[in-house]
Amino acid sequence: MRRIDWHISLALAMAALASWAGPAAAVDCANPRKATGAMSESAYRVVQEATELITQKKHAQALERLNKLLESGSDFEKSVVYYNMGFAHSATENYGKATEAFAKALQLNALPQQQHEQLQYNLGQLYIAANKPEDGIRTLQQYVTESCGKVPAEAHIFLANALSQAKRYKEAVPEIDRAIEKAGTPKESWLQLKLAINYELKDYKACAEALVALIGTASNSAAYWRQLSSMFLQMKQDSEAVAVLALAEKQGFVATPAEIVNLYNVYMMMELPFKAGTLLQQAVDQGKVPADEKNLEQIANAWINAREAQRAEAALKKLAAMADRGEYYFKLGAMYGDNEQWRDSKQALERAVQKGGLKRPGEAWMRLAVANYNLNSVPDTQAALQQAMKFDESRKQAGEWLKYLGNAPVPQPAGDRNLAKAD
Repeated sequence: MRRIDWHISLALAMAALASWAGPAAAVDCANPRKATGAMSESAYRVVQEATELITQKKHAQALERLNKLLESGSDFEKSVVYYNMGFAHSATENYGKATEAFAKALQLNALPQQQHEQLQYNLGQLYIAANKPEDGIRTLQQYVTESCGKVPAEAHIFLANALSQAKRYKEAVPEIDRAIEKAGTPKESWLQLKLAINYELKDYKACAEALVALIGTASNSAAYWRQLSSMFLQMKQDSEAVAVLALAEKQGFVATPAEIVNLYNVYMMMELPFKAGTLLQQAVDQGKVPADEKNLEQIANAWINAREAQRAEAALKKLAAMADRGEYYFKLGAMYGDNEQWRDSKQALERAVQKGGLKRPGEAWMRLAVANYNLNSVPDTQAALQQAMKFDESRKQAGEWLKYLGNAPVPQPAGDRNLAKAD
């Protein structure tokens, strides 16, 4: 448990204020509280001795002397005594006793306004340190709302933290906002608290505002850039999300394999396959991510979706050569077929069914049948269709084709783009 920094010592301050007099009053900043009595010379002397003992870490002796003053004296004197007793207890981390003493000092309502407020602020912090969050929150809220003096930004932060820990996020929001407004240049930890509170409330706009401010204070943090992009995605502001990621990439914040793959996935999700392919291809070329089957497949998928045939072909050829299954030859054959490169399609698809391990083998045989048909090879077409009949996904279509071929005249070849170019 952390120690409390009280910032003041009332032992001497109360003696100096002993000349103030007047009845206790309700919170009225036009007529602030005044000390309700005076401190006698003998009481002042004992309190001063106790303060010196506390400074010397002789806390038991200090408490013994202070206790004797409680047997008599005015409410004002008792308030000063209770405060110093609380200070002695807190110095030994006996926060339970410390809160009791400080609370009694406040209950007497005998201290002048400034000291009353400071003690109220300190007591609120101490309650939280003593694991009494509700008492701490209540006391701090009273301090913030009733204070006649300037409430420091740190007080709002302390209250916002306590409310957040108690999962009272809506109440915490105005406190963190007041702290940031008062500070002008808020600390990074304050902005992180604002981000965390608003994220719990699913207020993504406020989260984005916090992240923009965080980037302003710590622009070299890649995490803030990624989180800001994520917030824009949550708000369905896809173009802003991409812009943030692009800025992060330019500044070198997308560097690790995980970060690169994550950005690739975002680009693909947002239907920007060319950006995705370029990003991952460059990362492979630069050795930032391994040129393994998984990454090469993602590159190939990006180029296929971007309709970059030559780049997709190069990636698929590398994959087909290294893989122990025919799936990449199938994709290559399908791409060739879509481009009416029938001879290349036939060769790739034959390699695909030969290697095996296909997700949809029936579709591979059907595509091979189409390639053979367009190359005017009816026997090969029928043979491929007979194979396609063996699979559920292609049985019906293959049967219709076989029926058609049995009744139709031999078709004229549609030709092959590659052959046409050769001519």
